Amino acid sequence: MAFTTLILDAPGPPLLFEEVDRFLELGLVVTLNLYYFTDKNSIRKHYGERIRYTEINGHDRQAFIDAVTEAGGYSVFKTRLNIPIESKLIRAAASPTLPTPLRAIAQAGSGVNHIDRQEAERCGVTILNTPASNAVAVAEYVVAQTLCLSRDLDHYNAETHSGRWSKGTLAPGLEFCELTLGVVGTGSIAQEVARKAGSLGIRVIATGSERFTEQVARSLGLERRETLEQLLGEADVVSIHVPLTPLTRGLFGLTEFRQMRQGSILINTARGDIVDEAQLASFMTAFPRHIKAVAIDTFAQEKDRFNSPLAGIRNAQLTPHIAGNTTKAIRKASRQIVDKIHALSLATDVH
Repeated sequence: MAFTTLILDAPGPPLLFEEVDRFLELGLVVTLNLYYFTDKNSIRKHYGERIRYTEINGHDRQAFIDAVTEAGGYSVFKTRLNIPIESKLIRAAASPTLPTPLRAIAQAGSGVNHIDRQEAERCGVTILNTPASNAVAVAEYVVAQTLCLSRDLDHYNAETHSGRWSKGTLAPGLEFCELTLGVVGTGSIAQEVARKAGSLGIRVIATGSERFTEQVARSLGLERRETLEQLLGEADVVSIHVPLTPLTRGLFGLTEFRQMRQGSILINTARGDIVDEAQLASFMTAFPRHIKAVAIDTFAQEKDRFNSPLAGIRNAQLTPHIAGNTTKAIRKASRQIVDKIHALSLATDVH
């Protein structure tokens, strides 16, 4: 039985070529999904018969299942763009009736909320990911948004392009040494945000789970706040860095928006469902001066299904899940996940 990897999505060339070349260097069999690429012919021409090809819309669950079944299955699904890997798909792909049942789902990135982890465990499917591979990139996005939004740069840019000399129309911005950044969550990305912000003179406070004790906070060089409410009442900028769990789903709603300081900024690079987008849109419309601005990079509905009530809301800067989208971060995550797939293939051969 061959050990085969279905690359559901990948960065465009030349990063695509680096990833596929790494698979081939390690002697792995690869099927590349061309559905999300515009220049399919050039990719086929580049690799010829050295790899296999398919075209699957990962968001069409039944078509996805049919394609996997018709192909006889794959050992690994490799993804990076949070394509939903749901229970029905996992059961079908891991079926022992397939010549090549699914052994693993490999995410080039840290978040695995798009994968039904309970179903994967029931089916004996391993979940691989690359924690912290994009920590620096996401942290730089947070710091960049902090600078841009705290100084109203988007506003002044739009005004100047419209021919209006608007200096003096808004209150002067704060310097970094006057800002307090509240970090919600204390994982690798949050720690990187704190390091970068702190190096610029920004005061950083943080709140986390019960494991984030005073002793842990001191070891990380962070000022601990026991509750989210305490942090929100003190922070000029709030940046979210918690995983999506039953406890964090809807963590930010009307109550939390009211608790934020007047004129504060909210940044979310974690997961969309942590912030209630509809309630945030309603709050910013009803109280336009309470939250100065938001930068939202993750949404409840993304890619083909993107439909956010925040679209069109004044002072809401929306980006399509690109906080971790730097060449270095993509390259790092890609290499790490390919190496993990290779290690799994060796372990499979042993057993």
